[in-house]
Amino acid sequence: LSKDKDKSAASKDSTPEGPAKRQEDRAETRKQQLLDIIGNMKVEVSYRKKLQQLKASENKKQAMDKLEGPDSEGSVPQGITEDTQRGKPLNPELVKAASAVASSLPRNKKQTESELLAQLRRHEETTDKQKKGGTINIRNVISEMTVKRQSPAQWGARISGRISLQLDEDGQRIRPERSSAQSMDSRSLKVGKRLNIFTKASTEPEHALKTVSSPTIWDLEFAKEVAAVTAQPPRNGFEEMIQWTKEGILWEYPIDNEVGMEDDAEFHEHIFLEKHLEGFPKEGPIRHFMELVICGLSKNPYLSVKQKVEHIEWFQKYFEEKKELLQEI
Repeated sequence: LSKDKDKSAASKDSTPEGPAKRQEDRAETRKQQLLDIIGNMKVEVSYRKKLQQLKASENKKQAMDKLEGPDSEGSVPQGITEDTQRGKPLNPELVKAASAVASSLPRNKKQTESELLAQLRRHEETTDKQKKGGTINIRNVISEMTVKRQSPAQWGARISGRISLQLDEDGQRIRPERSSAQSMDSRSLKVGKRLNIFTKASTEPEHALKTVSSPTIWDLEFAKEVAAVTAQPPRNGFEEMIQWTKEGILWEYPIDNEVGMEDDAEFHEHIFLEKHLEGFPKEGPIRHFMELVICGLSKNPYLSVKQKVEHIEWFQKYFEEKKELLQEI
């Protein structure tokens, strides 16, 4: 009997503990499942973080390139990189010829190459400017224009001035009375200064005018400054066309087809420029470089003969300054 009582007591004690343990196990399994699901989820990186990662990778690549050094096999010439950074790249043959000229000199090879390429770059910029004609971009002109707007008070005063009605006590419009013939001013045709339309004008003027000296350059500049300060936006299309003609945006009328043509400059002077290479060596990399320069100038219709000759003379002076080095070659 005592054994049965002990078993029944033990069974009674064990019955409430069993479901509690099961609930705890279930809760732990659910927590574990949630943690597994969260761990398996893919976290999308934001756009800013992606950009930061890309910048960091680019900075690492640049640092590695700097560590490799400028004389490595995969390095690009300095002139080509400068040209690509500035914009339109130069002719690769010209770049090679400039590097050959710089390598032929015993000193300051990089400086010589950069100076030659800089001069070529300036020449390209002047060509682009003259190719566009030096005119102002229409978008810039429109953006700089200011629209003169009237305030509501001015607009109301303007309308009230146009529509000025005389109203009586009842609010009806009073018609203006016709002016009588007596109220009109009587004017005589014989009074006043003669216009000398039908009669010959006298040679002697009634009032002798004083001689006035012509305005100086300073007076004209001062007048331009005053006009620029007091200038107002054009009121209509005609004033706008006049302003654009003064600024050089529109053609002047009557149109002259020979505007901009040079005086005493014939066609062959633009093309045959070999005569300007007399001061250069007849062989070598410098001669090859200048022949390429002349070939490009002869195909350029946007430069004048004077500008082409000045461009050639710049290289001549540059190489004359380094004449001592050229004699050593």
